[in-house]
Amino acid sequence: MSLPSGVSQRDIADHLGIAVSTVSRALNDNPRVSRLTREAVRRAAEELAARQAEAADGGSAPLMIGITHSHSYHGLQDHNHESVLEQVLGGVEVACRRHNAVPYPWQQSRLLGSPEADAFFERVSGVIMSGGEIDDEVVSAIAARGKPIVLIGGHRPGSAIPSVAADSFAGMYLATRHLLEAGHRRISLINGPDTTYTSREKKAGYLSALADAGVPVDLDLLVARDDRSGFTDGAAEEMSRAVLTRSDRPTALIYGADTMARAGYRVCRELGLSIPEDVAIVGFHDDVAEFADPPMTSVRVDRYAWGVAAAELLMRVIAGREEQASRTLLPVELVVRESSAAVREAAMSSRVDE
Repeated sequence: MSLPSGVSQRDIADHLGIAVSTVSRALNDNPRVSRLTREAVRRAAEELAARQAEAADGGSAPLMIGITHSHSYHGLQDHNHESVLEQVLGGVEVACRRHNAVPYPWQQSRLLGSPEADAFFERVSGVIMSGGEIDDEVVSAIAARGKPIVLIGGHRPGSAIPSVAADSFAGMYLATRHLLEAGHRRISLINGPDTTYTSREKKAGYLSALADAGVPVDLDLLVARDDRSGFTDGAAEEMSRAVLTRSDRPTALIYGADTMARAGYRVCRELGLSIPEDVAIVGFHDDVAEFADPPMTSVRVDRYAWGVAAAELLMRVIAGREEQASRTLLPVELVVRESSAAVREAAMSSRVDE
């Protein structure tokens, strides 16, 4: 094998950490050198030649991947969404390092349709959008610049935009079945807005688990506020209070997010209800659940893995290797803690008497 111009045997030896004499024998197909070493020498020669060519061209800029919110971010009042983006970013960074790419976070998604975002769009080759809520104006601002998009968390059925998320249906099915197996029959779902695809998936998982167990659905126990405020602490408190002050209150509550479940804890304390003796509680996401008092059972999702999967998917789209829109669902896990004990015998007896 002849060496590329500008690459010496010494260069290859230093690169591989072997003797120059070994490189020489490998280049001459000496039988004393193994096939693996000969292949390593060949690859090293090609890699060093490519580096020299890149340096001669002044160096090529690494691929840049944009990452922003899928909703219109308005600052501090959206801090819960910001924390999700930060968790996803860690996974995006890992995937970018594998591909010599660089993530470019853009927090102020509400500005993507303005000239202020020109520098962002000039540099990125595609954009990852993170969040359960999807604002059409944010998507349109990116699409108008001709940039490919991958969604994290949310999903747009019927669109050409691929997405990555946790299996919310399976997670809510696991949570509901866990409470059913603990003896609960009056289980309330306090969910996120139906305007988000993941909330609809969670509702479907809840209803399917009840149906599979032969438990009739009480629609009064399925509550949500269908606007953007539906994820807020205030909305979660109001919905929790409404179901917990009923004469036939539920013995268990499942929340569409841990942050909403925290509000449920506060309402239980306000009403003098003990967790789990009076009311069992299960959250979703497992981001703050272990710090609750008592520690909260929750469905664990891996947002870090979302970031890795979304970045890998976007790079395939950019390279033209991913032509069809897809929905990638990552596995979830139910983490059982103290908040979801079995229903009390007294409550079970009263239902039998009825």
